[in-house]
Amino acid sequence: MRIAARAAACASAGAVIALATAAGAGEVRVRLFQFSPAAVEVPAGARVVWTNDDDIRHTVTAGVPERRDGGFDLALEGRGATGAVEFLRPGVYPYFCERHGHMRGEVRVK
Repeated sequence: MRIAARAAACASAGAVIALATAAGAGEVRVRLFQFSPAAVEVPAGARVVWTNDDDIRHTVTAGVPERRDGGFDLALEGRGATGAVEFLRPGVYPYFCERHGHMRGEVRVK
């Protein structure tokens, strides 16, 4: 999925940032009701892939629970499910799980 979502501010202080160095791709695992890492940094044009390690359904939904932005909405139906988004423009892209609003993360695009 390609997006050109607008930049937004987000995330909690002290979030761990994973620098995506392998071919401009970022990887996020969904496990134990958390996105790991909580923040990932990638270059513009890179793809971020989310993999569900839990047995239940999670989503990767753009924005925050109080304000979805419509940029992307991935359904990760259960263990092993994956989804990806290509981030074309620099900015900060917050996301959350629609089913579990406390699950939040962000993609930082340089």
